[in-house]
Amino acid sequence: MDKFMMKKSSKANIYKSIRFPIELNDKITDIINEANAGLKKKEYSFNGFVISACEYALEHMKENEK
Repeated sequence: MDKFMMKKSSKANIYKSIRFPIELNDKITDIINEANAGLKKKEYSFNGFVISACEYALEHMKENEK
């Protein structure tokens, strides 16, 4: 199985609103802050993480269906 890799922030063109449990939000925020640590400009965002996680999940769901 491929390792999950968070992509840099990307421009999304559809707006969605979603509620996250506090603990999950905090874990994701910590990962993003760690990825951006030491960078002059923030390259990773919550949106980028969620998009990357969704793409990863969809890709691996297809593999499991085979």
